[in-house]
Order: sequence, then structure tokens, then C-alpha cells
Amino acid sequence: MADLFGKIKKGIDKGIHVASQKSGELVETGKLQSQIISLKNDKKSSINELGKLTYEMLKSDSFELEVLEEKFKEILEIEKEIEQKEEAKKNVDQKETGETEEVEAETVEMSTCPKCGAENPADAMFCGKCGTKLGEEAEEAEETE
Repeated sequence: MADLFGKIKKGIDKGIHVASQKSGELVETGKLQSQIISLKNDKKSSINELGKLTYEMLKSDSFELEVLEEKFKEILEIEKEIEQKEEAKKNVDQKETGETEEVEAETVEMSTCPKCGAENPADAMFCGKCGTKLGEEAEEAEETE
């Protein structure tokens, strides 16, 4: 009986661990997405500022290329940050997908009940369908009958 509770506890612990990892990954993904949105808004603002600067310069016939180039470099830096954040988000998403596939890939060994033919986990002590005792003890009991 203690073995059964140990297996149940192990399963619960594994479930808690996986849920904890998934929630951490969701938080990280949300944080990165928020940062990406903020950077995109900064980029739009900088592009608008560049446009206003260009307009004002052309309107007043005082064209200062250095000022425009500085604003342009600022926009390029923002674009680089956006790319980095999107790559980091992609890596978190891939990690999450890989772990999900790994958990799904873990297969439970199965055994067949000698009485009703139902599939049961190999470490089950009793059949989940008919209640027949399974395992080595059940085989020994059948041999003595």
C-alpha cells in the first residue's frame, strides 16, 4: 500500500513540477511580448519624430543631416532590440514545445489482465476494469489453482 501511495505522490510531484515550469514559461513569454509591443510603440514614435524633424527642416530650408542620421540610428537600435526579444520569445516557445513532446513521449508500459483482457499499467496491482489481482503474485496464484 505504501508503494501505491509513493507512486501517486511521485505522479503528483511530477505534475506540479511540469505545471510550475509551464507557468514560468507563460510568464516569461508574456513579459517578452509586452516588451516587444513597447519597443514597437517606441519605434513608431521615433519614426514620427524623424518625419516631423524632416518636415520642419525642409520647411525652414535648414537641412541638418547629422540630426536625421542620429534619429535613424536610434530607430535601428530599437529594431535590433525587437529582433532580440522576438528571438528570445521564440526560444522560450520552442523550449516549451520540446518539453511537452518529451512528456508526451514518456509511455507507460502496459499489461493485459488475464481474466478480462483489459489494458492496465504494468505496475498496477489490480485490473482497473474487473479488479482481478495482477502481477507476479497473481501469476503464482493462477499456477497453484
